[in-house]
Amino acid sequence: MTGRIRGFAFNPARQFAAAKDDSLSDAFKYYIPLLAILSAILSIVVAIAVSEVVSMLGLSGFVLMPGLPELGKIIPLLGVGTFVGIIILGILAALYIAVWLHIWVYILGGRKGLRQTTKAVLYGATPCLILGWLAPVNVLVAPIWSVLLVIGGLIELHELSPGRSIIAVILAILVPLIVCIMAIKPLVSLLLSI
Repeated sequence: MTGRIRGFAFNPARQFAAAKDDSLSDAFKYYIPLLAILSAILSIVVAIAVSEVVSMLGLSGFVLMPGLPELGKIIPLLGVGTFVGIIILGILAALYIAVWLHIWVYILGGRKGLRQTTKAVLYGATPCLILGWLAPVNVLVAPIWSVLLVIGGLIELHELSPGRSIIAVILAILVPLIVCIMAIKPLVSLLLSI
């Protein structure tokens, strides 16, 4: 596993070439343990942070509703909920991104199938999964690194040109961003007029 992590992070062309014949099961066997480790770290961080805030505000014995345990006793459940939530969202997000990206890959000539696009996304997520618990790195470095890995994955797995791979990824990112901006703009105007 560590050899593959190092390969995808630092020698992606060779690692993606070696992953051409991997099954989706192989890709998920790589992705899910890394996602679980990230989820566990983030769950612990959330539980500790909430515990500190609750303690600092003196709310450990506070009861939200009659019949519920004290707030201080619910915090471990928050950690478990965070763990499960991150796992579920991580899997769903990867599948959504793979399908959405594959539309653009297909439009730009990628004909090796959704399986290859999904592998590019799952393996390309390596930096975000490894560094996702470091807030400044996760906001700046890891997503850009992951995008570059996904582009490299598309080049190797779909045998697309670098230009077409870059355009597919840019379109997959920009189209939803533009739609969100277009949808939010009237809402912001409405709120400002109130």
